[in-house]
Amino acid sequence: MHKLAIAVLVAVSTASAAHAQQRNWRDMMNDMKERYGQTYEQCQALATSRGYRLGDDPAEGDARAVMMFIEGCILGRQR
Repeated sequence: MHKLAIAVLVAVSTASAAHAQQRNWRDMMNDMKERYGQTYEQCQALATSRGYRLGDDPAEGDARAVMMFIEGCILGRQR
């Protein structure tokens, strides 16, 4: 019985951490959008043209990869 309770606690903790990470990436994307405006939009269009998928659902695309690409583009590392 104790093993079951521990397993449930671990599962809930892991799910909460994954949800918090997704929220953090979304917040970071929104922050970049506010900070860089049109440049962000241009970089997002470039990411889309290069095959990055911008869905909110993790199954639709890798939000972290998109964010890193857009961040690199804003800093002039992507052309």
